[in-house]
Amino acid sequence: MPQAIDPALKAELLTGLFQPAITTYNRLDVRARREEFDRSLRAEVRDPLWMLCRQWQFGEFKGEDGGSAIQAKVQLDTTCLNRFAVKTEDPTADGGETWLPATAYTDALPLETKVEREPVLSAGQDRLAGHLELRIQSGRHWVRLLRQDNLEGLKPLFVQRFPFADPAALDENDPGEALEKAHIQSEAAAWQMLQALRGRLPDGVQILELVLRGKFDAWVDDEAALPDAGVKNRIRQLGAVYRAWFFRVYSQPDAGVEDAWAPSYLEYQFAVSAPTEASNTTQGVLQAEGYHHGHLDWYSFDAAPEQQLTDVSGAVFEAGCFRAAPPIGFIPTQIEFNGMPNVRWWAFEDQRTDFGRLRAGTTDLAQLILAEFGLVYGTDWMVLPYNIEVGSLCAVKGIVVTDVFGVRTFVRPALDEGEPRQAWSLYRLAVAGKAGEIDHRLFLPPVLAKVEESRPVEKVLLARDEMANMVWGVEQTIPGVLGSGVDGFETALALSNYFRQQNPETAVAPTEEHRIQYRLGTSVPENWIPFIARHKPGSNREIRLQRASMPRLTDQVIGTRIEPRGRILRPGLDHVDKQPYFVHEEEVPRAGAMITSSFQRARWFDGRVFTWLGRRKQTGKGEGGSGLQFDQIVNK
Repeated sequence: MPQAIDPALKAELLTGLFQPAITTYNRLDVRARREEFDRSLRAEVRDPLWMLCRQWQFGEFKGEDGGSAIQAKVQLDTTCLNRFAVKTEDPTADGGETWLPATAYTDALPLETKVEREPVLSAGQDRLAGHLELRIQSGRHWVRLLRQDNLEGLKPLFVQRFPFADPAALDENDPGEALEKAHIQSEAAAWQMLQALRGRLPDGVQILELVLRGKFDAWVDDEAALPDAGVKNRIRQLGAVYRAWFFRVYSQPDAGVEDAWAPSYLEYQFAVSAPTEASNTTQGVLQAEGYHHGHLDWYSFDAAPEQQLTDVSGAVFEAGCFRAAPPIGFIPTQIEFNGMPNVRWWAFEDQRTDFGRLRAGTTDLAQLILAEFGLVYGTDWMVLPYNIEVGSLCAVKGIVVTDVFGVRTFVRPALDEGEPRQAWSLYRLAVAGKAGEIDHRLFLPPVLAKVEESRPVEKVLLARDEMANMVWGVEQTIPGVLGSGVDGFETALALSNYFRQQNPETAVAPTEEHRIQYRLGTSVPENWIPFIARHKPGSNREIRLQRASMPRLTDQVIGTRIEPRGRILRPGLDHVDKQPYFVHEEEVPRAGAMITSSFQRARWFDGRVFTWLGRRKQTGKGEGGSGLQFDQIVNK
């Protein structure tokens, strides 16, 4: 049993004051006995055997690298792109295709813009009312130029000389003008816009076409309403300013030599080249024959060492592209990532990547490879920050690494050490036409990092119809009369209703004796364009798809055919001889294909803004069913 504490002693312990037992203090000061501190700064270890034992336990004596990298020297030969060429169909050439002469190219223009851009103003059905929004925009800018030059009083003259289309003035006996009138009157928004603009604004596209054809100055000289020579000179100068404004707002290609879109393949096909030596006599050609996904990068190109591009007559190409840079020395920096194991055994990782929570099975090869790389080989990678210019094609001549022991090692490409087909590589170019071969050069194309894209101006779905044994090109979105994209189904229905109102059918009442009817064939919406199978020339088994047409049975003009409204399915239709259009069968798989056209807008590294019209191909939505049938007996 514990003994009880005296209450008086307890009160004294709780409230009383005590004297400390230690009444003296000692202070330890360093007393230098010598003036030299060399031995003190050595931090000598008194038990080296213990340290050696710990190193043995942690496996530090099993190192095979021999030393850490302390210096690296790199030498590169760089060259820039200075040529651009596109492919075109040529029945006389081997393979039916040939490369057009190359034009000059510099990085002042993004390569994506160079490849994708197409004319905003192109041949088509609606020559008077097409691109209505562009006509309004350019007409307003022309009036703005007149106002800035104190010539606003001449606005009524240009409104009178360059008016917007009047559907009433179109000849209904002419198939082309009758169809154009139907397009305008079947779109309520376009009809209302034309009525509001007539007499208020000039058609800017008509003025622009005169300027682009070089006939604007002659029109100004012949215009009787401009008697003053000084005013005529000022208007001619405004024409040059007007032309520069249009090409600044809309990036336009050079006609005939820059159309990279291959209609038969539904993708872009082009090539670029760069000189491989200072004399600029040989070229390193890179081909891109399958670009269609909307973002251009190094993986879209294949090296073509055996190909040389021919040059356009009179073209001037940029000189001084090839540069043999001297060796540059670096201090190698170890690559780090979140959760990377620390090379020093007395430090801890940041735990942002928890490798311990990996639940990888024996068949999860991707997770096993990732874990092995992070835990075993994560500290074996170094980075050398070598800056190269955008648009450069680089050949690494050599990398020499020096370790802490002074040993120099010449680093060779990993693909040179083994079988190329069994090796994995990144940022390497394949060689066109030679499977398994790798081009060791590094290509940094002059492409855009981010692009703003508008709503589709045009969208076409190519789908297989097994019941009808054909392929249909369904124009889901078409460029309307205003110029923006409109619903293809609604526009086709409105156009059909317009023709039915203009030419109503005479209904025949069925009789008791005739209760059945023979139907030659059913119809499909006007935005369904058929593609039928045709044999390839010289082959009895391979086929290709040829664009066909359906008859328009409700048209006022007898014998007209339904033609596509958009540009994607119109190759050859705008020619005088109406050339046929073929698509390779393999380009329309079982899932189909979807091609969209939209405006792109981006800012380049020099601050300039580029706007162009480009296309993109994606996977379709599967097979389709048109319901097209022939030779049927139906009840009335």
